[in-house]
Amino acid sequence: MPYCKNCGKKVPLFKKCDCTAAEKNVNNSAKRLLVLIVFLIFFVLGLILGIHMAGSGTKGAVRSYVKEASSKKGGKTFYSLTLPDEAIKALKDKEKYDDKVDDYNDMIEDMIEDLEGKESAPKFDKIMREKKLTKSQLRKAEQYFERIAEKYGAENADIKAAKGKEVKFRTKHKDEDGDYKYEKVTVCVVKVKGEGWKIAPMSADSLG
Repeated sequence: MPYCKNCGKKVPLFKKCDCTAAEKNVNNSAKRLLVLIVFLIFFVLGLILGIHMAGSGTKGAVRSYVKEASSKKGGKTFYSLTLPDEAIKALKDKEKYDDKVDDYNDMIEDMIEDLEGKESAPKFDKIMREKKLTKSQLRKAEQYFERIAEKYGAENADIKAAKGKEVKFRTKHKDEDGDYKYEKVTVCVVKVKGEGWKIAPMSADSLG
């Protein structure tokens, strides 16, 4: 037995429903409300995902790199950006990773304490140029991260780079008098398969 499209009641075949106009309006309003709610849910989820994806690309990686490089508690994130996962695993296996993170945080804390007058730590200012890495440069990036992994004790490291860019960006900081100073920095931001974005603190020409 079919159902009425307006009120949802069962209706005999080939018969019209006897629902009132009010029932139709209430049911249609409920349907519109449900559609609106579903739309809003997907819109909000899409917005959140869009913001997340926007922040997780090359610019997001560079921002995080600069921020954690001057943070008293940035060691873990800094190393997650600059070391391949195999290197981190090898350090953890030797129970050296936590000490390395602590040493880094202590170094940054000392650096911040040594700032004089109105001097401040560097902050990200803006991206000045992005240049896509060639296939040859990506291979060199893989070899660079493999050397890093082996340096820290990983055996037969196998790094695969999906894509990457040479990024020139600018940082800013205040000097002792409170005047802003700017510094240009060039790094390679590489998306390593299974690991995410990694940063090699050098130009593309210096990878090999």
